[in-house]
Amino acid sequence: MGRHTELERPAVLEPLPAPPGSPAPAPATVVPAAPAAPLSWRDTARVVWPPFVITRIVALIAGLLGTALWPTHEASDTNDPLGLTRGFGELGDRLLAPFAHWDAVWFLDIANNGYPTDYAPRTAFFPLYPAILRVGDALFQSPLLFGLLVSTVCAFVGTMIVHRLAELELGRPAARMTVWVLLVFPGSLWLTAVYSEGLFLLLSAACLYFAREGRWGLVAVVGVLAATTRSAGIVLVVPVLVFAWQQRHALLARAGAARGLVPATAGGTVGVGGSASPTGPSRPTPTPTGRPVRLIDRLPIPARAALGPLLAAAAVVGGLVLFVVALRLNGFGWRATFDQQEEWGRRSVGPLDGIVRAVDHGVDGARQVVDAAGISLARAMQADWMDPLLLVFLVVGLVALVGAARRLPPAYAAYAGCALLMPLSAPGVVDGTAPLMSLPRFLGVLFPLAMWAGWWLSRGPRRRTRQLALGATGLLLLMLVSELTARWIFFA
Repeated sequence: MGRHTELERPAVLEPLPAPPGSPAPAPATVVPAAPAAPLSWRDTARVVWPPFVITRIVALIAGLLGTALWPTHEASDTNDPLGLTRGFGELGDRLLAPFAHWDAVWFLDIANNGYPTDYAPRTAFFPLYPAILRVGDALFQSPLLFGLLVSTVCAFVGTMIVHRLAELELGRPAARMTVWVLLVFPGSLWLTAVYSEGLFLLLSAACLYFAREGRWGLVAVVGVLAATTRSAGIVLVVPVLVFAWQQRHALLARAGAARGLVPATAGGTVGVGGSASPTGPSRPTPTPTGRPVRLIDRLPIPARAALGPLLAAAAVVGGLVLFVVALRLNGFGWRATFDQQEEWGRRSVGPLDGIVRAVDHGVDGARQVVDAAGISLARAMQADWMDPLLLVFLVVGLVALVGAARRLPPAYAAYAGCALLMPLSAPGVVDGTAPLMSLPRFLGVLFPLAMWAGWWLSRGPRRRTRQLALGATGLLLLMLVSELTARWIFFA
């Protein structure tokens, strides 16, 4: 029919009024919505691709303009006498300049010559990345171009894993902003340079991701590789153990299930087909499985639960031990890789002393810049502006560390904090050396700091203003760092 009659109208059912004196009905239970599944890896790559390409193009253009407009520092002949970072024509050398100077020469030299005992400072560089470059030399006849390819791929995949971690911990909007923060930060220049930073970002992010998932065999594999990539790799022991502690209940349940136990009860554990054990989970009743009893089956459940994480942490330590033993077999002392820090102008003085030195140099440098600016801008640019800028990086890093400790699970801040202690504990102490030298490069791989910054930038009514302001500042600093590095002016 064209019109609804009273009988055709849908009935609206209303609850009947409660009888007088009856108790009030209980409030409806609100079931929280299940968290959204993380993006697929393909969709994650689509998120990472735009900021990755934009920031790399910015670095290329800045390096190209810098080498075209201003003279190259005389350090080019001193630091690369063999021309390991040249040989691609004038335009090619300029394009590669931001990504192929300073420590890139050392990695290329080690790839060619290994660790001969005639020059011990090489031992400050860990072996995995130069070993990969050596493979590239054998296959492609150009370790430099192969190193750029390896670093770029590793940095891209590592950024994808960081996005996944941020998405799991903080949500999708924060994860997208985390990617931008990580790549706009000036220290990201070295993620795609012939440096070990890109490889280390991949391995360290994968280590925390697998530890979060409780996949301890993969944690061991990437952990030992990370420990042979950079000295900071040893710090990954900390988040591995923290994640294991957070998962201790699940680990105990899994170990009990492997022994044929049902979940623990208040009075102890009950074996399948067995009886309650008043002694708790350390002495369960095993179930007959038809297979021989293995040594691991004889372990108490707590020991069995801790075995995977402890072996994974031991693998990380084992990576460093392998490098030390290899150097010793090659003729170096047991402390060779640790003692070489003084050859590079660093000395172990402790983090507090390191921070005091950084503040002193930063304040003194700022005073010089202000005094010189009163004369002319050119004089201000010739003053010691590096130390004040590095002090700003330190303050930003510490603020982000506090934020990560408050917002993220403990393993992330534990990792970033311990890793940050390393450059602060061994600052530059030689005259003319900045106490915080290379700090932006060290901060560039500490992705938990970027995760917190991405979360902070994705919240609040004025988030768009903050995103634009900090994004523009980051890109300008990235251009500055790229231009200086391309002209052989040391920044990090």
